[in-house]
Amino acid sequence: MSLSVEKVSKSFAGVRVLRDVSFEIRTGEVLALVGENGAGKSTVLSLITGLLAPDSGTIRYAGEPVRAWSPHRARAAGIASVHQELSLNPHQTVAENVFLGAWPTRHGLVRHRDLVAKARPLLARVGVDVDPRTRVGRLPLGVRQLVELAKALTSDPRLLILDEATSALDDDQVNAVFRVVDDLRERGRSVVIVSHRMGELLAISDRLTVLKDGEVVTTRDREETDHDDLVRLMVGRELSDMFPAKAARDTRMEPVLRTRGLSVPSACEGIDLDLVPGRIVGLGGLQGQGQREVLRALFGLRRHSGQIEMDGRPCRLSAPREAIRRGIGYVPEDRKAEGLHVTQSVRTNLALPSLRVLAPGRTLTTVSRQREARLVADLIERMRVKASSPAQEVRRLSGGNQQKVALAKWLPTNPRVLLLAEPTRGIDVGTKREIYHLLRGLADDGMAVLVTSGDTMELVGLCDEVAVMYEGTVVDLLHGEDLTEERLVHASVVGREVTHA
Repeated sequence: MSLSVEKVSKSFAGVRVLRDVSFEIRTGEVLALVGENGAGKSTVLSLITGLLAPDSGTIRYAGEPVRAWSPHRARAAGIASVHQELSLNPHQTVAENVFLGAWPTRHGLVRHRDLVAKARPLLARVGVDVDPRTRVGRLPLGVRQLVELAKALTSDPRLLILDEATSALDDDQVNAVFRVVDDLRERGRSVVIVSHRMGELLAISDRLTVLKDGEVVTTRDREETDHDDLVRLMVGRELSDMFPAKAARDTRMEPVLRTRGLSVPSACEGIDLDLVPGRIVGLGGLQGQGQREVLRALFGLRRHSGQIEMDGRPCRLSAPREAIRRGIGYVPEDRKAEGLHVTQSVRTNLALPSLRVLAPGRTLTTVSRQREARLVADLIERMRVKASSPAQEVRRLSGGNQQKVALAKWLPTNPRVLLLAEPTRGIDVGTKREIYHLLRGLADDGMAVLVTSGDTMELVGLCDEVAVMYEGTVVDLLHGEDLTEERLVHASVVGREVTHA
């Protein structure tokens, strides 16, 4: 099986997003599509899977040009895809989701026992050890992503497309995906992978095709390129200053927020944190060690116990309303489900947390549209949000621009504490740099920042100190010369065996 894209072009509303794009996916190879958000990767994949039709050019599959291509015909031809945005039903079981649309029946009745039995080997193949009868909504995001992969494998695809399918996964889960990819390659199947994690692409791909501004820059064998070369090809410049300089440590500053013995049922226990103005603190460790629940507890989304102080005084954070009132902002991991109203406009999303400020007399029915327009325009310019207009729906933005909106909406509220879960998940390298420098600027202006991330390099490069979590507790606090990738990974894996030199 091979698939080739030949001089394909595509425009939306008169704006050219692809121009004479050509590349080939060979039988039994892994091809990486590389490029910044907005480079055209998603459009190319939509053409391959039949979601869109090209304005010009040809797509050939197994040597024949495809005509009247559609998602149904693509699936029937053996093309399956896994995307960062999940297509699972959270109210159904894992097994029901894996075989959605193909449940085994007898006399018209679904045989759930057979469904569970068929799901087990597929789940094992992708490294998921959960009861297939578990409802998907109860699973962590990374496990749900692997369930999505298992669902794609039910058709034994000839071509598998992984579109940011590893963005929510920890190292062990990524390795499970790579084992699947290696197996497909050995069996003569083909894989297209899109990821903003350059290390993953260089580790697993055979060739890499770089897109920039809707055009193919080059296609190279993996051995012919490296991380720095890819970044230069993607953004047209060197990014040696990816991470901004860190703040000098000032032990005299008192924490704006302090936790002692913070515990969340079935998630974490005895968490002690000091969030100091001007500093960025990271929560490290393998995925699912309680980092997400700490942030959600501090924003009033999870029932918790222990002591929380702000400015040295005990406070209750029993609901998001209370957290916002005390100057806490939160950018969640799943921006589309929890951080944004994706069917609403950029303007609506940016203005939402500031409605009371924009409403004279604090009557929400009298929001000043002029003040709202100025606020939105200032945020779009400050964050360099690429949108056709403030009226554009957020779902029409690239992932990086969606994240900018999710972060920017808090800035007019002048939060004293900013909580961010996976702030650069699924974002291109250029936008990552922008967000890193923005966060450092916010810290320099006196904000306390708490970040969770599964990217070890991100934590080391961005944070002033990192609290490493293992099985729901903080097992090490790294800063200064101790904050290295080696120390962080070691603490994440062996937990309490870590000792300082």
